[in-house]
Amino acid sequence: MLDDPCTRFNNITQRVFRGYITPVVYVWETNDPENPWRAEARLLNANNLTVAKFAQSSATRKQRAKDLAAHTAYQWLHALYP
Repeated sequence: MLDDPCTRFNNITQRVFRGYITPVVYVWETNDPENPWRAEARLLNANNLTVAKFAQSSATRKQRAKDLAAHTAYQWLHALYP
């Protein structure tokens, strides 16, 4: 699935940073009954320290929250590194 937001986020990160930075998307459950899932995309260095955070997303389904976070990160990276 090349059109998957997580795949696109991974691909642009690998292209721009050539393996020195790792893309991750963290997902966690909240107590919010409207949108119980939150996610945040981050870029980590070789020591697993966060070098960039992108806006959090929330959704009713776990995968949707993850896809929204990855899509947001992809859009930012694509705007900065076309």
